[in-house]
Amino acid sequence: MRDWLIRNAEPLQAVGALATAFAAVTAVIVIPYQGAQADRIQRDQTAREIYREFLNLSVQKPELANADYCAITDPNQKSAYEAYAEYLLYTAEQMVDTSPDWRAPMASYLDDHLAYLCSTTIQHAQPPEIAELMVELGLECSAVEQCG
Repeated sequence: MRDWLIRNAEPLQAVGALATAFAAVTAVIVIPYQGAQADRIQRDQTAREIYREFLNLSVQKPELANADYCAITDPNQKSAYEAYAEYLLYTAEQMVDTSPDWRAPMASYLDDHLAYLCSTTIQHAQPPEIAELMVELGLECSAVEQCG
């Protein structure tokens, strides 16, 4: 056996080098893929946690979930509603980023709050991503009456 190994040392070293190269190439391909998959799973879990929190908030504060922005006169209630609507926007953005299947449910939630989302002061303060999200969800401010 030892003689065989000595005679075939060079070919065996070549096979070992090829195996090492194959393992390295495989690692270069597989490791980034695994990292991307782990990142996607983490984003999905985070988005679902944010959505659960939004649902909890909606259950705990139904007066915010069903509020008519134009009818709110109390400054504290208005601030609470605005924070609720901003959290709704954040939730919608996170959920739509995880899957296009979330477009319809998020559009439904946002549609209930268009008076706030389309108010002129909010429209100018929003980052472009929010306007893009509303367009992506098919929500238009042109049909919404501004608060008087």
